[in-house]
Amino acid sequence: MKAAVLEGRGALAYRDVPTPEPGPAEVLLRVRASSVCGSDIHRFVRGHRTYPIILGHEAAGVITAAGPGADPSLVGRHAALVPLVPDHACLECLAGRFSACRSYSFIGSRRAGAFAQYVALPAANAFIVPDDLPFEAAALIEPSTVARHMLDLGSFTAGQSAIVFGAGSIGLMLVQWLRILGASLIVASDVVEANLDAARALGAHVTLNPTRDDVPAEVRRRTGAGVDLALEAAGSPAALAQTIEVARPRGSVVLGGNQPADASLPMSFVENLMRRELRLSGCFMSYSAPWPGHEWTDGLAAVLDGGLDMAAMISHRAPLGDAPAIFEAIGEHRFAHRKIVFDPFAGAADA
Repeated sequence: MKAAVLEGRGALAYRDVPTPEPGPAEVLLRVRASSVCGSDIHRFVRGHRTYPIILGHEAAGVITAAGPGADPSLVGRHAALVPLVPDHACLECLAGRFSACRSYSFIGSRRAGAFAQYVALPAANAFIVPDDLPFEAAALIEPSTVARHMLDLGSFTAGQSAIVFGAGSIGLMLVQWLRILGASLIVASDVVEANLDAARALGAHVTLNPTRDDVPAEVRRRTGAGVDLALEAAGSPAALAQTIEVARPRGSVVLGGNQPADASLPMSFVENLMRRELRLSGCFMSYSAPWPGHEWTDGLAAVLDGGLDMAAMISHRAPLGDAPAIFEAIGEHRFAHRKIVFDPFAGAADA
C-alpha cells in the first residue's frame, strides 16, 4: 500500500509499505479521509521520538477485515478512528481517565497511523458512523472531541461567556461548541485575519487581533470583570499569559495549545492566578467513560444535526501523494491553511 512515512526530522516520504494485517481483537480500516493535526506538523518540524513512523490520527474509512476475536459483523461498516489505545485495565482506565493510562499507545504517534491506505486498529477504536456521513466529516470528529473535552474541564454551562485564544482547528471547534451549548458571549482572538473571518462565520460574537487590539482591555470593556472561561488553543506563550488577565475572579482557564518547550512565564502569572482565585486546567486528549466518551457521541450527534459545520473547517483537499510537498511548504511557512484532508486513494492504485 501507499503511505506518507516520516523518516526523520523534516523528512516525509510517500512510498510503498506493507499493508498491515489486523491482529487479535483488531480490524483493518481502508482509509478514505485523513486530516492533518497540528501535532503532525509539530512532529515533522521539530522531530519525533522514533523513525520511521506513519503519522495521522484524524481519519475515517471502511472496515475491510476483522482479526481473531474481533466481531466479523464490523466488516463493511464505516468508522472514524479513535487514536488513543489505553490498556483498559489499569486504575486510571477503570476510573475513566483513559488519557492518564501509563501504558497507552497512540495511533499515528506510537504505532502506525492513517496517512496510509490502510491502518490496523483495535476494534474498540473503530467509532461506527452512518454510511451516509461524508468520510471527511467523520475524520474531523476527533478534533471536535478535544474542544468538547476542554469545555468539560472548564465546567462550561449555558449562558456563560468565553474567549478562545487561537482560531485554528481546535479554536474553531471551540467556537462552534460554545455556540451549540449556548454561550452568552463568544470572543475569538487570533493574529490571522482569515482565521477571525472563519470564527465569525462559525459563531464568534467578537473577534480580536492582538497585533492591533488590546485584548484584555477589550474583554474587560465588554464584560466588566472578565469572561467566565478562557480557552487557550493557540500554543502561544503570549496568549497563555493573557488568559489570566481576561478571566473574571474565580473564573476558569483551560490550556489546550502545545506550548514551545523552551518558553517560560513570569511569576506574575502565578500571582495573578492566585489573586483572582482562578481555576487552571490542562487538557490532554478527549476521553471519558464509557469509552470513548460522550465527547465522541456528542460530536457525531452535532455533525448529524448540522450544529458542527465540518466543511467550513477544511481549507484544502489533496491526494496523500502530495503530503511531502505540503508538509515542506507548511514547515517553511509558505502554506496558510486550516484543515487539510488527504485522500489516500486519489491518484494511487489500491494495494
